[in-house]
Amino acid sequence: MPQMNSALSLDELLALNDEIAALVRAGVPLESGLFDLGRDLPGRLGRLAERLSERLQRGETLDQAVAAERADFPRLYLAIVEAGQRSGRLAVALEGMTAAARRVAEMRQIAGAAMVYPIVVFLLAWALTVAFVTLFAPAVASSFHDFRAPAADWMSWIAGAGETVVYWGPIGPAVVLLSVGIWWRWSRRAITLDGQRAGRWLGWIPGVRDLLRSCQAATFAEVLALLVEQETPLAEALRLSASASGGPPMIADAQSLAASIERGEPPAQCLSNARRFPPLLGWLIATGQQRGALVPALRHAAASYRQRALRRAEALQVFLPVALTLGIGGTTALAYALLLFTPWINLLKTVSQP
Repeated sequence: MPQMNSALSLDELLALNDEIAALVRAGVPLESGLFDLGRDLPGRLGRLAERLSERLQRGETLDQAVAAERADFPRLYLAIVEAGQRSGRLAVALEGMTAAARRVAEMRQIAGAAMVYPIVVFLLAWALTVAFVTLFAPAVASSFHDFRAPAADWMSWIAGAGETVVYWGPIGPAVVLLSVGIWWRWSRRAITLDGQRAGRWLGWIPGVRDLLRSCQAATFAEVLALLVEQETPLAEALRLSASASGGPPMIADAQSLAASIERGEPPAQCLSNARRFPPLLGWLIATGQQRGALVPALRHAAASYRQRALRRAEALQVFLPVALTLGIGGTTALAYALLLFTPWINLLKTVSQP
């Protein structure tokens, strides 16, 4: 596994990808365009652009050059470049990848902003808990024993915990802040675009898995349309498109579908068992090929999936901060309230008894 500092970040990959797409659109030779780009871009990104330029000048294709620098690129990017070159529409493929990458970057920013307030609530509650066990509990523990309250032993245990607060007190905030810091740093890496890693680092956020699936389906449909339009054999186009989508379940089902097509079996027969494959795409592949309308149908499906991802992203931007605040902040506040008021209520009930 490459070291953390060796892989491109999402922002760096988007910047480089946008520049390559612009060069292709403008018809500028990539070897000279990337060389000039390397001189303009700062630091690691500039050096990477120069290395790609050198490889292209030696006669390598772009997908070969990117594959040789695979430590810096996610697997998804290699597949998209290869598919774009085979289809003859590299700029379109790269622009489609940009749309999916920006969705992932937006979700990361939304999640980071949404976690700020719940973390503040947790840190405040933790500080109040430390104050409770060090100041309040020792002062009232003797009164609980004098009145023989049911929570007397519990209060004594809490008071005893206050004597070791110097050891466990910093652990809670340290674990939370360290976990968030690790997540924030790793989630900024471009390899999170790969389907399995995206699910690992962002899938815990409510609604994000559906958004990622929509982005993957849109990328799959768009790349498949490009390849089919260039008369790439359907089985090979399915494998390339699935690799470019970044989703392991889709890759597995697409490979099975491609194998069945190569054996001469009808696509519908294999798709009936491909439960992880998007139903709309499966239906289009099964029927569109027969009617000769597969390419426009796939492009329409890609637009539909992208609109679905956009609506999901807009909804998450509104509701995610509220959900995290209620979930994390509310749970923390409830736990502190139970810790504080339960023993006190027990004491009051004991005192009120005749």
